[in-house]
Amino acid sequence: MALSFRFATEEDVAVISAIEADTMSNPWKAQDYLEAIHSDHAFIAVAVNDAELVAFGVFYLTPPEAELPDIVVKKDFRGQGIGKALLTYALDVLKNEKVDTVFLEVRVSNARAQGLYISLGFEEIGKRKYFYSNPTEDAICMSLHMGD
Repeated sequence: MALSFRFATEEDVAVISAIEADTMSNPWKAQDYLEAIHSDHAFIAVAVNDAELVAFGVFYLTPPEAELPDIVVKKDFRGQGIGKALLTYALDVLKNEKVDTVFLEVRVSNARAQGLYISLGFEEIGKRKYFYSNPTEDAICMSLHMGD
């Protein structure tokens, strides 16, 4: 596997949207990704394997904090450490942007994602009742403090 990381461009939006639609019960719209790409307060990191975009993560920045509202690995590429590698890359970018705390929500049923976040040092800080729909489900709120 020849994995590399970079920021998403407009040319990536169709592939990102397709990965999202294939995975998420309430997929984001292409316009949401375009707004993140063009924002001064957001970025989308992508993982590319042999020229194929296989994962992405959206990050909103309000230094010294950031939020991770969406991260997805293409179904055929899960379980290979790509999500962890992508998130590690993005956390380094966030540190350079003077971010010291990252927040996210994850479905209570998504044990695989929870394990990934915990392995990188995220901790549970609370729950949000009925946060997700289709199906309705609670969210676990997590944070990572990256300060010195």
